[in-house]
Amino acid sequence: MKKFLFATSALAILCGATHAQAVVLPGHANITAYNGPSTCLACHPTQGTDMLNSIHMQWKGTTTELTNAPGQSLGKGVKGINTFCTYAMSSGGACFNCHVRADGNAPHSPSVNDVDCLMCHSDTYMRKTTPDPSTALTVTDYLGQLKTYIFGLRDAQGNYFTEPDYALMPAGTTMVDVAKNVHKPTRKSCLRCHAKAAGSDWAKRGDMGVNTAAPTDAQDVHMSPTRGNMSCAACHTTSKHKIGGRGIDLRATEAVDPKCQDCHGTAPHAATTIGTKMNRHAASRVGCQTCHIKTFGKGGATEMSRDWGVPTWNPAFCNGQGGYVGEEVKLANVTPQYRWFDGTSYVYNTGEKITKNADGTVTMAKANGKIFGTNAKIVPIKNHTTTKIAMLADGRIVPPAIMWMFMTGDMNQAIAKGMLDQGMTGSYTYVNGNAEMLITHGVEPKTMAPACATCHGTYSGHNNLMLPFTQLGYHTMPASAKGCTMCHSKKTAAWESMHNTHRSKFACTGCHSATPTALKSPTSTLCKTCHSLKSGTSQYVHGKHIPKGYACTTCHIMP
Repeated sequence: MKKFLFATSALAILCGATHAQAVVLPGHANITAYNGPSTCLACHPTQGTDMLNSIHMQWKGTTTELTNAPGQSLGKGVKGINTFCTYAMSSGGACFNCHVRADGNAPHSPSVNDVDCLMCHSDTYMRKTTPDPSTALTVTDYLGQLKTYIFGLRDAQGNYFTEPDYALMPAGTTMVDVAKNVHKPTRKSCLRCHAKAAGSDWAKRGDMGVNTAAPTDAQDVHMSPTRGNMSCAACHTTSKHKIGGRGIDLRATEAVDPKCQDCHGTAPHAATTIGTKMNRHAASRVGCQTCHIKTFGKGGATEMSRDWGVPTWNPAFCNGQGGYVGEEVKLANVTPQYRWFDGTSYVYNTGEKITKNADGTVTMAKANGKIFGTNAKIVPIKNHTTTKIAMLADGRIVPPAIMWMFMTGDMNQAIAKGMLDQGMTGSYTYVNGNAEMLITHGVEPKTMAPACATCHGTYSGHNNLMLPFTQLGYHTMPASAKGCTMCHSKKTAAWESMHNTHRSKFACTGCHSATPTALKSPTSTLCKTCHSLKSGTSQYVHGKHIPKGYACTTCHIMP
C-alpha cells in the first residue's frame, strides 16, 4: 500500500474545479502525472538521497555542539523533549503534519520514497493526513465529557498516509500543475513549518511567524521586501540538502552555523570614532543580535510560558478536532534576556538524569558560555517556562503520552501512559522548568540600534541599563578592584576613560574576577615558584603582575 494517495485530476473534477493555468518550468513541461516522490526521483535521485540523510527528514543528527551528549545522533525524533508540546513522538501524528516526511515519523527509518519534495519546493502544495474512521476513539475528558477522535490512516508498519489538501489550494489546482511549477524554497516555504511550531503562529521561536514572509523593515530588515528581501537560504546555506544553523535548544548540527560576519565582515561599522568602538564590541564580546534585535515577538505574540496544570481548549489542535493544551501566556514586543553563548549548549534528552537548580526548577536547554570564555559572546534569548513537568526520584524527566493530554486534559493520565510506554517505574513529582532559546531573526534597521548610554549609562548614573551587567558577571570582582585600590592608590575616572586606560594594560579578568578564597600557598613558598622571595604591598604586587597578563588563578584559589 502506498503512503501517498494521489487521485489528482479525478478529485479535482469531483469537486467541480476547472483545470488551473500554470507557468510550466523548463524541464518539467513533460510531466503528465504525479505519483508522489517517485515522479521527482526519476530525474533527481541524488537530491532525494541527500534529503533522506538530512535532519529535516531524519529528525536527528550528530550532536557536535551538544556538550551533555557529544558524538551521538539525537533530535526531535530521538530522545527529543521540550518545554512546549513535550514529547512529539507520542503525539499520535499531531506533530507530524507539517514535516517533510510524508509517512509521519513512523517507527522505522525513512526511505527515499518517504521524501515529500513538494513540502519545500512548492508554496501552492498543501497536504493533510488521510483520516481513518476505523481508528475512532472515544475518551472521557477531565470535565467528564465524552470526546471522539479519529486518527490518521496507517499501514502495518506504522506509516501514515498523506494526500493533497485541495481545499487549501487555489480552485482548480491539480498535482500535475504543482509538479510543473516547483521552485527553490522561499521564505514562505520555510515558514510553512517554522512559523507555527508549538501549535500557533509566532508561538515557539518568538522571532518568526507567518508574516515574516513579507515583514516590515522594522520587523526584519533582512527579509523585508523593501530592504534586503533575502531568502532564508541566504544565511542558512545549504549543501546536499544539509542546512546550517542551530539554536541553543536544538540538538543536532549538520552544516556550518551562519554568522553575521559572513556578510558584514569583522568590522561592519564605519571607521569613525564611534564606529571603531562598535567594531571592537562586535569583534569581542557582544553578539550582533544584542544591539540589532532589541525586542522579539514583533510581528505577533509569542508563547512565554505554558502551564499544563490548567487545561485550555484549542479548537484548531489535533487536525481541527480540538485539544487541551496547557494555559499559554503570550506576549508581543518582548525585551530579551541575555546570556553568554559560545556556540555550544546543554539540552536535556529523555533517559538522562537532570539536576535541579537552586530554586527547585530544571533547565532543559541552556547556553554554554561564561564571561570572557573562549568564543563566548552576549546574545539575546527567549526564556520559555513551563509548569508541571513530571520528574522521577532518580532525576529522569517522564515523556508524557501527550496526545492523551490533548484529548482528555488530564496530565496525570498522560504521565502514567508515558511511563508505561517508556518502561519507567516509580513515583514522580512535578517540577517547573525553562528553556533558553536564541533570538537571531528580526534584525532591525541600524537607525534603531541603541545609543552607547543605553548600555553604559551616563556620567550621572548607571541605572536601568539595557544589559544586566551584574548578572552577566561584569560586576563580580574583589572590593579592592571595585574601589580602584588593588594596584594603586585611590583614583577616580569616568567609565569610558577608566576602561580605555586599563584595556591597553591588562585583560578584563584583571578586575572582573570573583574574590579569591585564599592564596595557593604561603607567600614564602608561592613567590619562589617564579623568582626569589620579594616583599611588597598588595597594591605593589598586583600592579606588577596583572599588567603582565598573569591570571588570578596563578596565585589564588578562586571560588
